[in-house]
Amino acid sequence: MNKKERFRIYDDDIPKQAEKGYDTIADWYSLRKRGSYEFKILLPTILNLLGNLHRKNLIDIGCGPGAYSVEFAKRGAKVFGLDISRKMLDKAKNNAETTNMKLTLLKADAHFLPFMNESFDLAVLILTILNAKIVQEAARVLKPDGLLLFSDTHPIIESKGRWESNGMDAGRIIEDYFSQDKREWRIEPSPGRTVIFKYCTRTIEQCVNMITDAGFKILRIAEPKPGTDVRKSDLMHYYRCSRVPYFIVYLAQKHCEQ
Repeated sequence: MNKKERFRIYDDDIPKQAEKGYDTIADWYSLRKRGSYEFKILLPTILNLLGNLHRKNLIDIGCGPGAYSVEFAKRGAKVFGLDISRKMLDKAKNNAETTNMKLTLLKADAHFLPFMNESFDLAVLILTILNAKIVQEAARVLKPDGLLLFSDTHPIIESKGRWESNGMDAGRIIEDYFSQDKREWRIEPSPGRTVIFKYCTRTIEQCVNMITDAGFKILRIAEPKPGTDVRKSDLMHYYRCSRVPYFIVYLAQKHCEQ
């Protein structure tokens, strides 16, 4: 294995690079998703914010291996899962078949959604990049009064800083909340291989303004805490996420002109 094969860098904001990168980590990402502290912390909050999903048309933008898509389908939603990575969609298909859930899966770029105006009741973006074009596309395909749910890693965690130590009770030191430098997500999908994603982070102010500028009204903002299931499976993240917010969820409604 040469150096290029062992060490790869992708820019998450460049669609072609994002596609290759997520194809590369699809096996690793899918395997860890459902049992991860992230899934266990976010899912209850997301379901609570979305409310009754029965017979709702829902688009899961950047659905990845479909862990959340399957949960929406279990609750009666008609789910369209969209991702730029074919291998991620293959994982989503396997997850749907394993759980006997029906998902409509499509390979597409979130900047150009292949749907007509006002096609969906709900649009969700879970730990997916957010920019003005993607939010505008979500607004376009939502029906009047439709809901947009966006979840992200909390800016407190993404900001430049460090933990005081490796201990469970360590404090988080924030050095620069407003820095716009690209961050790096380092992954080892297999022994001897490192994949790095470069991505932009945004402050709460920037996210709120981006959403409202696209014609949405913010209904709720949630900063979920871990439950007892996380304590049983991942004690480190249970204690840290109980004190410092790791995730943030925005719920917004498409403005309906009178």
